[in-house]
Amino acid sequence: MSEPVPAALRPDVIAVVLGYNHPDDTIECLRSLGSSRPIRPALHYVDNGSEPDACRCVMEAIPFARVLRLDPNVGVGRGFNVGLRDALARGARFVLLVNNDVVAAPDMVARLLEAVDGTPRVGIVVPKIFYHAAPRRVWSAGSRYRRWPPAVVLRRTRDDDHGQLDSIRELEFATFCVALVRCELLDEVGLLDTDFHVFQEDYDLCIRARAAGWSVRYAPEAHVWHKVSLSTQTGSRNPEFWRLYGRSEALFARKHPDWPWLTGPVHRAYVALRILAERKPWGFRPFLRGYAEGIRAELHPPPRASDPPQDTPAILRAEPEPAGREMPP
Repeated sequence: MSEPVPAALRPDVIAVVLGYNHPDDTIECLRSLGSSRPIRPALHYVDNGSEPDACRCVMEAIPFARVLRLDPNVGVGRGFNVGLRDALARGARFVLLVNNDVVAAPDMVARLLEAVDGTPRVGIVVPKIFYHAAPRRVWSAGSRYRRWPPAVVLRRTRDDDHGQLDSIRELEFATFCVALVRCELLDEVGLLDTDFHVFQEDYDLCIRARAAGWSVRYAPEAHVWHKVSLSTQTGSRNPEFWRLYGRSEALFARKHPDWPWLTGPVHRAYVALRILAERKPWGFRPFLRGYAEGIRAELHPPPRASDPPQDTPAILRAEPEPAGREMPP
């Protein structure tokens, strides 16, 4: 898929932005990363089956990114894995996984790299993520396991941020809305598990990383803004959303039976009751249908970087110029 890259041109950090339609969001995201100082990552955009006009719009607006295109959409895990394989083949030391609906602070990349400096077993680092619509309110400062009701929940603030979550800490889990991943970790524990079409692939990698002796870290001085609803995180009326959510819940439970309180019947009952309690009855039946699919689905080990790729993207644009590590102010 990728030609060998001369050592002198290999970037330390490659940002892999995964997008599906919504070209205006993707353009704003890529522009914010392209404005990173003093360290700018090489930018790789993986178009995950967008409408051709949407992909064309991004390419015209962002001439400084390498563009890989998949058609049709292959899901979050497989889409990101295409970017991960490409970044590994091009000699990156770190890969920054980025959803296309975030806007990064200019020093975000530098702050994330500071968090891994001198700590070789820190494998994943995530920033402080604010709501885009409420720029001082924290959507996620990493995630934690909550014993009751048993679930993985985001660490967040109800009001404006006043430094409540400003201590650097090791995490149990992290959402990959934005995440810096050390490539050595991927070589050791594998890529994202593609049995998950969407949901849970990030928490699954965190469990595998920690089991192998890697740590997951939160870097509070690194900031991004996420275009997520203030009122609800699971409000979609699309039955497919709920089916995939249920399917991933079942797969996660089967893959991690050593977390009985997180994957067992008490957690399942809590999720089902929460859907009803939050007055989203339209999601209940699709969730149960997806859960049943996940119970019956064949399980596969997470793909390794050395495995044959599941997907071969079209390379619409090779990187037009090497992205240097140190950039002028």
